[in-house]
Amino acid sequence: MAVFVSAADRPRKPADTTNVGRHEWFLALAAALALITINAYICRDLFRNQTAFTNSMHGFWIALARRGGQGWLHSNWWPYWGCGLPVEFAYAPLIPGLMAVSAALTGIPHSLALQSITGVVYCLVPLTLFVMTWLMTRAPGYAFMAGLIYSLTSPTQLLVPDAEFSWTHLWDARRLYVMAAWDDTPHVAALALLPVVILLLAASFRHRRVPYYLATIILIALMAAASEFGPIDAAMGSICLIVALCEEWRRNVVITLVLGAFAYGLVVPFLPPSQLTAIGGAAANGREPGFAIGSFTALALAAAGWVLLGQYLPRWTKDWRLQFFAYFAYLTGSVPLLAAYLHRQFLPQPGRYKFEMELALAPLLVFGLRPWFERARPLLKAALVFLLLALAAEQIASHRRFAKAILQPADASQTIEYRASVWAEQNLPGTRVMLPGSIAQWANAFTDIVQFSGSSWSKAINPVQQLGVEAVYNGGPTPGEDARVSLAWMKAYGVGAVAISGPRSREYWKPYAHPAKFEGTLPLLWSSEDVTFYGVPRRTESLAHVVPREAIVTRAPKSAADTAEIQRYVEALDDRGLPAAGAWWDGSNRLMVRTTADEGQTISIQVSWHPGWHARAGARKIPLRRDGLGLIWLDPGCRGPCEIELNYDGGGELRLSHYLSFGVMLALLAAPFAALRRRRIAGRE
Repeated sequence: MAVFVSAADRPRKPADTTNVGRHEWFLALAAALALITINAYICRDLFRNQTAFTNSMHGFWIALARRGGQGWLHSNWWPYWGCGLPVEFAYAPLIPGLMAVSAALTGIPHSLALQSITGVVYCLVPLTLFVMTWLMTRAPGYAFMAGLIYSLTSPTQLLVPDAEFSWTHLWDARRLYVMAAWDDTPHVAALALLPVVILLLAASFRHRRVPYYLATIILIALMAAASEFGPIDAAMGSICLIVALCEEWRRNVVITLVLGAFAYGLVVPFLPPSQLTAIGGAAANGREPGFAIGSFTALALAAAGWVLLGQYLPRWTKDWRLQFFAYFAYLTGSVPLLAAYLHRQFLPQPGRYKFEMELALAPLLVFGLRPWFERARPLLKAALVFLLLALAAEQIASHRRFAKAILQPADASQTIEYRASVWAEQNLPGTRVMLPGSIAQWANAFTDIVQFSGSSWSKAINPVQQLGVEAVYNGGPTPGEDARVSLAWMKAYGVGAVAISGPRSREYWKPYAHPAKFEGTLPLLWSSEDVTFYGVPRRTESLAHVVPREAIVTRAPKSAADTAEIQRYVEALDDRGLPAAGAWWDGSNRLMVRTTADEGQTISIQVSWHPGWHARAGARKIPLRRDGLGLIWLDPGCRGPCEIELNYDGGGELRLSHYLSFGVMLALLAAPFAALRRRRIAGRE
């Protein structure tokens, strides 16, 4: 592909420099191989040692990879978490999908497939950073130093440290730990594609050719399929590139918007508008501040700093590449810095943008110091290079020691997460279970049990269900009040058993405020390693119930203690004078209900409402309604025995999303042929 560098007489516009010499290619190839080798050497245990970081979401992704099946290809209901949700809402599909493919092709366990993908992504980010900086600057040596600094240091630990400030944290292997032992492989996978997207977008601005457009669209779509951070990263990079190449900014804005629209069209089945709304709502559900009045202040501060940077940056350098690095570092850094020091945010989860900040700081540091370095005397240059390489050697050894320490083999079957989940599957078949913290995150990596918890709070489609989970963890200031409130919430959501992790348990998060609140009040089912299962008394184990219409919860509770309507609904569930209702699943998208109902009685189904659910009684359609708990209820319209069939098809939005994605695919496939035809016609003329 054509590469981009500023010409001497037009420093703001990328010029075509396709004639790359053999010497430069050799240096670039050697640098790329060196970066891959260094990072692969550090993280090599990821490819061979099966670990078990139960304090992570690894089990969450393993569950999706093992049980997603054909659900990624068409609308499918995911019944395992949070009273059920569309599989598209469970998580971004790229990493679980790659895990499933890798495990199917190689026969390795899904856990090792995840680690291998993590290792590849770990090596890929410094490589794509190097490729971007090299092709922009045509300086492979400096680009290599940028990739090396990014690989071996953590400058955000000086600016926005995770814990207490310390100069030594600059040398931490933060990226390795957060990816391998924590939760950010999907996020970093999206980030790994960003440097290539920036290159392709710059090529699109200059050449306006279909191959660059298509490649940019596909990569942005892959970023979105990897993580919800992907589209935001692509937008940040695009804004900075447009401003740095400001001569034709109107045309470049149009190109960017069109390419972004096509990319969104490709990935819209996995990121439909309703999911974007859910993400926005989840950001303000109490886990973090969300978008509030202070967010406008954060935006105003970021904008003011941007304007000041735009005023003074041209005085420092006329080089559009260095300006791009500066803009990108400022924009990505403003997100975690404003949140850390001013406690204001304009994007969800601002602390996680430290990855983007570090990706931007490395080339800014190297190329910002480049003019000074090039003016230095040769002997000083040699001394500085030798010092940097010596420090790099120390860091490689340090990172490797750290990797060996944290990536020791571990047997997941020896964890409390495994033992508790397997016991529940064997002894509570078909029962919806409330599991805590890390047990909930890992349960479906081992079993098919159905949970009240387990889902990702950041994408929850039912905020009331999330409030219910928090109510079970802490429903009141005293153990007695906590037990009363949490029991009402669990019965309202059809929970048949609850697992409590005590202070001595190996369960990581230990979320219960009063772990002993059910002692002596609920029947003890199983206890091991300070994890205890209690039974939740219910009149029937079914998820369907006949209740009077006035018992339906009509408004969403405002707090965990707001249980007046919930208590009325629970009393109806326990009323033995009402008919019982049987419910059973026929696959994941079909639920059958059989009962007897009279006039004035409704059927409440403890499954999350979604417009993709439809009901019939014979040939008659039955409207489904959403109650204040976010669950399904319906008026059966029958007197006496009746059988109702509920089917899930994704709903109009998801069906339209699939059609739109298919249409975009056809358009992209046809685009090269249309472009070739236009060129032939132009050649004849």
